[in-house]
Amino acid sequence: MAEADPVLALLDDLIRLAQSSVATTIEVSSDSFSLAVTRDAVSEGVTSSSSSSGVPAARPGIAPVSVQRVHAPAVGIFSAIRICAVGDRVARGDVLGAVQTLGHIAEIVAPADGTITEVLVSAGVPVEYGQPLFAITLG
Repeated sequence: MAEADPVLALLDDLIRLAQSSVATTIEVSSDSFSLAVTRDAVSEGVTSSSSSSGVPAARPGIAPVSVQRVHAPAVGIFSAIRICAVGDRVARGDVLGAVQTLGHIAEIVAPADGTITEVLVSAGVPVEYGQPLFAITLG
């Protein structure tokens, strides 16, 4: 449980920050986990989501939100094979776009069934390896 303690402390700090901020979402990512805290501006409730091995998804009283980011598989130019918009339903394996680099094309596929909640890049824009391109709410 010692490994989870810094993550839980970070979660507590992010919740306090979200409650006193005008931001509605604060997200922190590392190689081993991703943590997002979202404040509902209407009811002032706070939710969190986490993905990692061995790290709890949320504390009691905080509802988990299952959001998965889709990242660029390579450095290159993003190409929209399919026009994706917020609210579009996607199925696992759907091709969302591609990254073109030096004549090579790396497809970007939906990792799970869900709904696109954010489109973070447009067609023709240069992208870096690991850059978030889409956010998908699972389910």
